[in-house]
Amino acid sequence: MLLPVTAADIPDFAAACAHEHVFGSRALTALRAYGPGDPSVHFYLCRKGREPAAALYLAGDVLTVSSDERADPLLIADLARRMGVHEIDTNWPQCQVLRGLLGGTAESSYFMVYRGAPLEEDSSGFHPGDLKAVYKVLQSSHSYYQTHLEYAAWSADLQRRIDRGLSAVFQLEEDGEVIGTGSILSTDDECGVIGAVAVVPAHRHKGLGSRITRFLVQRIQSMGKTPRLVSGYDEVSELYRRLGFAPCGRWGELYL
Repeated sequence: MLLPVTAADIPDFAAACAHEHVFGSRALTALRAYGPGDPSVHFYLCRKGREPAAALYLAGDVLTVSSDERADPLLIADLARRMGVHEIDTNWPQCQVLRGLLGGTAESSYFMVYRGAPLEEDSSGFHPGDLKAVYKVLQSSHSYYQTHLEYAAWSADLQRRIDRGLSAVFQLEEDGEVIGTGSILSTDDECGVIGAVAVVPAHRHKGLGSRITRFLVQRIQSMGKTPRLVSGYDEVSELYRRLGFAPCGRWGELYL
């Protein structure tokens, strides 16, 4: 069965979020930021018998799913239809099954986990992120951010998570200019997830993206957690491998 999350379900929702830590920590961070009763977001728990098989988090028309093999894809597909979902982020096997049920197009690459040595990274030039400056860097760096981010909604959600200590945003400055950014997007009891790493076009090809990633690895390690991230596509995973990350499964994004 698949039902909306209540306060009594939070321990089982957290257990289902641990089935896959990257998308799972996204869902758990959102639940910790908003709570189960906030009307702007929706949380669902899929059970197999009494066991938590999947945690689902719906924000706008994007559904995030952390599941194991016990999750019933028919229930997830039905929810996607009823709620007008246009994107589902989940593990690759689940994504393939849902594509067979719902149609659409899919993308996939690696979940990655840091397996390197503890880092002592130079933190000079890094500062807590000013959201307006960070947004400007993201907008200049990639077309995805131009089409997927609207400042008011993005900043309000991010500030809520920052205020609760669930996420962190940093900017890299040079001579007073903000030239790069990176974030700890979400956290759970085991990991911190690195994302939104971007460098302004004029400062690319200087190794700054790698430097920002190493800085974030160090910050997550200082929290006693394991750094994780998603590789945007298979080729870029080689860069992350050189930084000490290793593949630990594949993600899938289904566009409906």
